[in-house]
Amino acid sequence: MYQAFYKLRGKPFQLTPDPVMLFPSMGHKRAMSYLLYGLEQGEGFVMITGAVGTGKTLLIQKLFEELAHRNIAMASIASANLDGEDILPAVASAFALSYEGRGKESLLQDVKRHLMALRDRHSHALLVVDEAQTLTSAALEMLRILSNFEVNGHALLQVFLIGQAELQRTIITNRMEQLRQRIIASHKLEPMGAEESREYILHRLHAVGWNNDPELAPGIFAGVYLAGRGIPRKVNLIMDRLLLHGYLEDLHSLNQAALTVVLDEIHEEMAEVPQTLEAPAIPQRRDPGFATTPSERETEFTELDLTQRNNILLQLMHENIQLRGMLKTKPAPTPATDDAMVANMRRGRSRRKRK
Repeated sequence: MYQAFYKLRGKPFQLTPDPVMLFPSMGHKRAMSYLLYGLEQGEGFVMITGAVGTGKTLLIQKLFEELAHRNIAMASIASANLDGEDILPAVASAFALSYEGRGKESLLQDVKRHLMALRDRHSHALLVVDEAQTLTSAALEMLRILSNFEVNGHALLQVFLIGQAELQRTIITNRMEQLRQRIIASHKLEPMGAEESREYILHRLHAVGWNNDPELAPGIFAGVYLAGRGIPRKVNLIMDRLLLHGYLEDLHSLNQAALTVVLDEIHEEMAEVPQTLEAPAIPQRRDPGFATTPSERETEFTELDLTQRNNILLQLMHENIQLRGMLKTKPAPTPATDDAMVANMRRGRSRRKRK
């Protein structure tokens, strides 16, 4: 949509992690240094934590790119509430081992034999666990047991734990002292500062061939930083919507007024969502009388081709923006003053007395 309008080679602020677009912020440079340092040690755990949207997954993708040509056997798990019974089959699957029908002890031996075989062909084996904050204490303990496997004083497996702050709380509250002593490096990714946020926006724009179209007013950078709190994913969301707004309104210069419209829309659409953009999953009760079959108009809409549907949606968004502008320019009714309210109350009492 707006890419062609602004002559961009692609979407500069897509939400899907793309290693090509990684901005080397101070936090990411430091986190990568910790990962590479831990890798050189070849044992134990390295833990990287950070809030939602700070770029942890993107960092890991970049790490895998960096290690692609090194003699390291790499495997990864995208953790999803794995417990002590699930983590071992997940590790086996990550290393392309068969796990179905295998008991815990047999599977442990299978994994150990495989790691020993990998040790003969590689410098060492690395397991990266993303979303590690969803692991139970039993799952973390099983990973610790796997990290203890060694031959001739050399560890067979190293583990990188990547997750949110809850990961640290799980380790601390469950008094997992043995695991804590195995963590050789740890780093918390913090949100970007105001200047880094500005550099991040410009970095992404230049990566897709931005040539100052649209022109960004100086206040845009400060406004996006304050609204997004320096969190890359939030900055992406706001900037993507801002460019879409500019396209819909045929703007080649974006100022604070345009940003205000976009932030108002985002707030209204997600009014009940906390600042982290993570709403609790609350099942919605459906009215028994609610029709589950699509209406005639819905059916007609879904039968249209993609271009026709996009045109309709864009027109609706355009009309919605115009309506918001009209409502904002309409003067609000003047509230009654205290004196006027008192006078009205007195007149009402007088009429009642005459009756």
